[in-house]
Amino acid sequence: MKSSYEHIEKSRIALGRVIAPLAFWSHSNLDSVEKIPDELLIEAVLIHGNDALRRRLFNLYKPSKIKNVWKSKLIIQGPRLDFLNRKLAKDFFKIAQPEKYIEKSYQRDNLYARFST
Repeated sequence: MKSSYEHIEKSRIALGRVIAPLAFWSHSNLDSVEKIPDELLIEAVLIHGNDALRRRLFNLYKPSKIKNVWKSKLIIQGPRLDFLNRKLAKDFFKIAQPEKYIEKSYQRDNLYARFST
């Protein structure tokens, strides 16, 4: 019988193989999908994956870890990913007022805006 860790690791590698052609096509020095850091894999799936792939993330990682990556990597990109951020907030993180939540997070975490004034 396979251990839970082995199953999760195989699922993580499979997800990495699916998303790699979409997200890591410019990384010619990427030796193997096994070496993709969790944070980078989560970010890539959130940006480039479809809803089914995003749901697979929640089977592999804690929702809090996914949400932290979303807040630190996607929300700070502002209007560029506005539609995606609203969709993720509403559909995956069940945030009642996605626009307000995103705007507040963006204002708080956007270093460029804080240092450019």
